Amino acid sequence: MVRNNFNNKFKGAIDILKIFNQNGYEAYFVGGCVRDYLLGEDFSDIDITTNALPDQVKKVFRKSIDTGIQHGTVTILVNGDSYEVTTFRTEEDYANHRSPEKVEFVSNLREDLDRRDFTINAMALDYNGKLFDYHNGDSDLSSKIIRTVNNPNERFYEDALRMLRAFRFSSKLGFEIENNTLNAIKKNAELIKFVSIERIVNEFKKLLAGKGNLRSLELLLDSKLNLYIPFFKEVNTVQDLSSYSFCQSLYILSDINDILFEKLKFLKLSNKEIKLIKQFDLINQEFKNTTPIELILYKYNREDVKFVCDYFGYDEEKNIDKCILTINSFDDIDITSEEIINYIEKKPGPWIKTVISIIEKDILLHRLNNNKIDILDFLSNLRDNI
Repeated sequence: MVRNNFNNKFKGAIDILKIFNQNGYEAYFVGGCVRDYLLGEDFSDIDITTNALPDQVKKVFRKSIDTGIQHGTVTILVNGDSYEVTTFRTEEDYANHRSPEKVEFVSNLREDLDRRDFTINAMALDYNGKLFDYHNGDSDLSSKIIRTVNNPNERFYEDALRMLRAFRFSSKLGFEIENNTLNAIKKNAELIKFVSIERIVNEFKKLLAGKGNLRSLELLLDSKLNLYIPFFKEVNTVQDLSSYSFCQSLYILSDINDILFEKLKFLKLSNKEIKLIKQFDLINQEFKNTTPIELILYKYNREDVKFVCDYFGYDEEKNIDKCILTINSFDDIDITSEEIINYIEKKPGPWIKTVISIIEKDILLHRLNNNKIDILDFLSNLRDNI
């Protein structure tokens, strides 16, 4: 089967396959780029598989990086672009249901495709656009099905992360998970405990952003896979999260499932991510306390405020874009902290922060003009209470 736009989609990468062939080797496009090409979707990464050994690849293409040479992967640099090239291989003796301890290079394309996770990712194209599809992946694309290559129990026992990847691809593509594959996930769900939380979180970031995330999350809860994953084991209720960022999604899941923010630490998120998620709740408290919108926008990022406002349905949402702040930071105020100290004639201390906060608030709420004369006059009335 040849799709009409093959030359346009793969462009200069086609010449790479031809160079392999001219040097006596087989080479094919493989994996996600083939899947997305057949779906008519755009893609950026182009992976190549070949019967050339890593050292032979490096002789054909002089500019290369040993990105995973122990597993047969070399990144070649051609005309300013990079391509991952991996030698045909089989994998055995998986350690901790995740990483193969034994990798054997083979000379047969089919053997290489047999080791891959799902049928839709186990297809290859030659430089003419001819499809090599030994597992009916193209048919599963047409049927919108996620199915493992060969026995699903074996695939998941080898690499437990594949279970979560099934839901991730289901979410990204809006596909259903084939029954035998889904039943195998239910049977092997506990194996996900062997996978690092960092890899699990990386899959969830992609899953939650997918157009079919709601259905995928429902299937995931039904499979009980989440019961073996920190934080997500507390999730019983889900909603469509495709229009939200990862941090926003975690906040929503926390809110609708009454999950304590302390549970987030088990996901090993960055300090920045945890701070942002907690900040959403602080913004919500500001709205509950009927804090003026000017003060909220002065303190927090405008887009974060809009998210909280939209999610909880606060009336102020329509005013956020129209709201123009008179100042954006203390640097915009026509007085310095040193001038305040000199004018008050008091030893520096915590009182300075309090005074600055009062000045900022009154300027933002248009009760004080932002000029030094008015501010000093304002401070004269405060002096006795400081």
